[in-house]
Amino acid sequence: MISLFCGVIIGIVMGLTGAGGALVAIPLFMHFFAMELKEASVYSLIAVVVASLLNYFSQRSSTQYKTAIIIVIASAIGSYLTAPFKEVLPTIFVAGILTSISLYALYSVWKPTKAPVSGLILPPKESAPLSVIVGFILGTLTTFTGLGGGVLMLPIFLVFYHHSQSQAVATSLFAVGLSSLASLVVQVSLGASFSIDSGLGYLIIGILASVFILKKFVNTLPATFISRTRQIVFTFVVILAVSKIF
Repeated sequence: MISLFCGVIIGIVMGLTGAGGALVAIPLFMHFFAMELKEASVYSLIAVVVASLLNYFSQRSSTQYKTAIIIVIASAIGSYLTAPFKEVLPTIFVAGILTSISLYALYSVWKPTKAPVSGLILPPKESAPLSVIVGFILGTLTTFTGLGGGVLMLPIFLVFYHHSQSQAVATSLFAVGLSSLASLVVQVSLGASFSIDSGLGYLIIGILASVFILKKFVNTLPATFISRTRQIVFTFVVILAVSKIF
């Protein structure tokens, strides 16, 4: 039942913050299942896949599929080429990458939201070379850290691809979900420690149940309260994750 408890906690954090769940999954797996950082980063991909694809389905009409598919393919290649290096990487290096991304995510949660500037809306553009580079980097980071990379993908889609907010979010969720799944498959096929059992099922059930229940509850609360709660909870999650990682 510890797996169910972890799933509920991950789902609550996902529902409140919009985060992929890996940041809270990694310290939970390390604490309750005595996993090492690298092993926990593999299992955390389950939370990323479930969260990303769950949120994607409600926003799929805005997805820029051509860009996303190129990124997913390049990401799978990046995962395959870099996965063998994960075992020989010093754990402190992985911890450093995790911490850097976590702090950037924390900054993005607290930074003031700028009002859109009228007259500067540009049509979405596609760039296959850029998508290949972005995908390869995404696959590498996902494999090394277990994080989905959504917090890094959103600014890229907004700035370099000129996507609207809805297009950026939907495309990011699609790309992150499938690239995380590809990374998981690649790592397991190369011998990463991973077992499919009832505990994994309870984990997924806990995530799904808490996300659905929390979404219904959150819709009844004021937006300002939700925004502040999101910032506070995410800050706590980052502090917990960094302290446990080190």
